[in-house]
Amino acid sequence: WLDAYHDPMASIHTTPSCLRLVDVTGNGDPKLIVADQNQKLRVYKGINLISELALLDTPSAICPFYAEQKAGGGSERIPSIAVACGQFIFIYKKLRPNFKFALPAPQVSEEELNVWSCKEFMNACKVMIDGQLVSLQENGTNLTYQSSDLLSKETLEDRTLFIEQNQKVQPTHSTTITCMESIKKNSDDETATSCLVVGAEHKQVTILDATNFSILMKVTLPAVPAFIGVTGLMDVEYRLAVAGRGNVVYMIKNGQLMATTIELESSICGLICSGKSIIVADAQNVMYSFHFKGKKNYSIHMPAPIQALETMQVDSVSNNVLQLVALQNGEIRLYREKTLVSSITSNDVVTCMRFGKYAREDSTLLLVYKNGGMAIKILSRNSNLNKTSKTGGPPPEQDIPLNVPKKTKLYIEQTQARKKQQAIDMHRIFQRDLCKLRLNAARSYVKILTDGNQKTSSHSITASLKLNVEVQGLGPYYKLIMTITNTGTKINSDCKVMIRYNPDLYKMQSSFLDLPPLMPGPQYRFEEKVRCAFVMHQEGE
Repeated sequence: WLDAYHDPMASIHTTPSCLRLVDVTGNGDPKLIVADQNQKLRVYKGINLISELALLDTPSAICPFYAEQKAGGGSERIPSIAVACGQFIFIYKKLRPNFKFALPAPQVSEEELNVWSCKEFMNACKVMIDGQLVSLQENGTNLTYQSSDLLSKETLEDRTLFIEQNQKVQPTHSTTITCMESIKKNSDDETATSCLVVGAEHKQVTILDATNFSILMKVTLPAVPAFIGVTGLMDVEYRLAVAGRGNVVYMIKNGQLMATTIELESSICGLICSGKSIIVADAQNVMYSFHFKGKKNYSIHMPAPIQALETMQVDSVSNNVLQLVALQNGEIRLYREKTLVSSITSNDVVTCMRFGKYAREDSTLLLVYKNGGMAIKILSRNSNLNKTSKTGGPPPEQDIPLNVPKKTKLYIEQTQARKKQQAIDMHRIFQRDLCKLRLNAARSYVKILTDGNQKTSSHSITASLKLNVEVQGLGPYYKLIMTITNTGTKINSDCKVMIRYNPDLYKMQSSFLDLPPLMPGPQYRFEEKVRCAFVMHQEGE
């Protein structure tokens, strides 16, 4: 990778879904489109900021798409940019506001409307209205914010006051767009007509026609969609991989929610579609690859948390698709399936990245750092992406088969003659030897207990202190390890330990130990050094 540009003072604060490379003018010169969290739509050409538009709300996603071909035709097609803010999608054409679309909010349930519209009930028993709302919530009804605010009130007076203030207000649902992507309609061409795939807070995925923004399809999910991956053509066959706010990836095929799901061990922090696979990153520093049918291809454990994922396709003809992974330690890794191809290190944490054609280069990587900086890296034309890393992937020795010898004639004769014909006798001999082994082990254990060579334990039934003593070392220096446990329910203080020994044989720095206050439960470990005064002495002394 070649370092082309670095601006630590760019002040870009955005998310991966709000960073795109788009040819907004249709002249073959892509621009960098950034929907900043400061409610600004920025356009970069090269290293220069050429345009900055104000947004009405904080953006959640941007997506380029191509509308219907004009009747007169034309070689140049100018894409539109969809910016999702709240429940609205703002359409920009040639960097000018063109259209605003409001995503329809879900309908309020009839039971909830009946609760708020019953005037006699509200006048007679205002304090009991929340009881019906609680029962609706327990039954799985999606309540409005008005009902949720009522249930969040803690005191009875606050709930009564809230009902009096809002009894004439009709409860309505509102939604927020969480993610957005585009899908080709009937052709794989770069400038083919597209449709918008929108995920919303009310657990629905909607596909919009780019021509008149009519709703083509709606699918309700068990969870709120957070990431969307698309593949295929809308008019032929398509699949959607939708990751919810949790650890489950849902599959949608041709408008139908499939029973096949992908469940991970932790929360999902990224999802992309790379070729015929789904690349998913979770919060346990693991990157998974799944087939669209749900079969797991492989998994790779990363040394740091994953911040961003990006697909890198160098040549569309050869279908050479790789994956870029940005880690929290500042490292950016390039993988071809489960093989590590290369790795680059930055001084800051990368939060967003995009790969594609930018300015005059076909293979450009744009990075946005956590501190707001921006960097541009260019893939060298002499780079060999087919070269694998020495540290990536399994060792080649595992593909070499073991030289297992063939069964000899002697082995077959022993198996037939001895093992099969004398199976009962062999089993009896085995059981006899096993009993002898257990008997010898029991005798050895009893001998250790009677000789006093085992680890000692000093405690009584009524005592609240338990003392275990171990001796480590081969001599002439030893270490006396004492483990004391307070088995009672109260703190024991002013406890002391006195060690008795033969001063003619052993020497210690101190034979008296003051113990700190002993809390019930934990084990306290104390060590004392012991030196043998006479290395050579007669047995029995």
